[in-house]
Amino acid sequence: MHLKSTEFDLENLKISVAMATYNGANYVEQQIESILSQTLLPEEIIICDDASIDNTSQIIKKYEQNPIIKFYQNEKRIGLIENFKKAVSLTNKNNYIALSDQDDIWLPDKLALSAKSLKEIDSNIPAMVYSDLILVDNHLQIINYSLQNEMEQNKYQHCLETLLFGNFVLGCTIMFNQKMRSFFLEIPDSTIFNHDAWITLIAFTFGKATALPVPTVYYRKHEQNVTFSNHKKRNRILKIKQHLMNIFIKKDYLKERFVITASFYTQHGNKLSYHHNKIIQKFLKLENMPYLRQKWAFEIAFKNKWIKRFQ
Repeated sequence: MHLKSTEFDLENLKISVAMATYNGANYVEQQIESILSQTLLPEEIIICDDASIDNTSQIIKKYEQNPIIKFYQNEKRIGLIENFKKAVSLTNKNNYIALSDQDDIWLPDKLALSAKSLKEIDSNIPAMVYSDLILVDNHLQIINYSLQNEMEQNKYQHCLETLLFGNFVLGCTIMFNQKMRSFFLEIPDSTIFNHDAWITLIAFTFGKATALPVPTVYYRKHEQNVTFSNHKKRNRILKIKQHLMNIFIKKDYLKERFVITASFYTQHGNKLSYHHNKIIQKFLKLENMPYLRQKWAFEIAFKNKWIKRFQ
């Protein structure tokens, strides 16, 4: 899907891309080229490298003559979340912000489609747009035209109740407004959860998140990719076997979700609406419950939220 610039007003619409890199020499050049090939070019591309030990920085420095690219190197590693926060903090405070990983390839209309959708949301609330992705291998051969299909995230409605049981938004698809920027810079550092999961919670409680109807990114599946480190698409028999194992063997399969939700609630709980407060408190009470109780709560949370074509 291609969007012509004449389809919406581009006047005063400025975008900053915030990219975090670390040992991405195998992929980063292709990603930069895909950003520079957007139908709607960003005003700036802020790249923060987290003390890579390969030749990532040398590759990026080849682009420093391009006036929209601004490159910063950390003297020592600060971690994924802090590196993204640094990149976002260096962006123009008046711009929309699009997050970029180092190993993807953006489809040409990613920024245009995202900006068009974001512009339609009230600028006085923290808002973001996100999309599906096309799953590819290292040679860019398509594995699945929908990552959400691969991860089975297109079978249910995206809302706070379903979000608490598992994040369905990847940061590399996100564009957010200035109201979200301040929330992003307040994300606590963690090695258990990522920045995308945190701001998705912000959007579904204090603001708004809009899903684009088309994928905007070629997303590589490789062993370094966090998304697939704990995911295996199982057939029905294996799922039943896993379910039975969980009944008899204690397994903290929601551990990450409890950690991020508890941290989020500590930081923002006193500002939540009564409705959202009740939903999150109910979820957190499940932490020390047995698996069957958690499974029952999952069924209740997803009741009436399954998309009919998958039922």
